[in-house]
Amino acid sequence: MNPTTQGLPCACPGCTCQVTHDTRHQRNGKAYCSQACADLHPQGQACPSADCHCESNVKVRDRSVSDSQLDEAIEETFPASDPISP
Repeated sequence: MNPTTQGLPCACPGCTCQVTHDTRHQRNGKAYCSQACADLHPQGQACPSADCHCESNVKVRDRSVSDSQLDEAIEETFPASDPISP
C-alpha cells in the first residue's frame, strides 16, 4: 500500500470507504475508492462496498459527465476513421 493514500477517506459524499493505492481513482484532485464514486454514480451505479450505500446520497443534479465518458461519446459520434464527406 502507498502510505500517502492509506486511510484516506473517499471524496464521494456519504461514502464510508477508505481509499487505498489499489483502489484509488482520482478526479479533479480528489481521491475516490472506485470509478462509480469518481463518476458520482451514473445511473445510480452502486458503490462496490456492500456495506456502503453512498449512491443514495448523490443528487442527480450533482452528477456530471466524466472525462472518460465524454471522450467515449465524442469518439462514437465522430470516429477518427470516418471520412468527412463533401
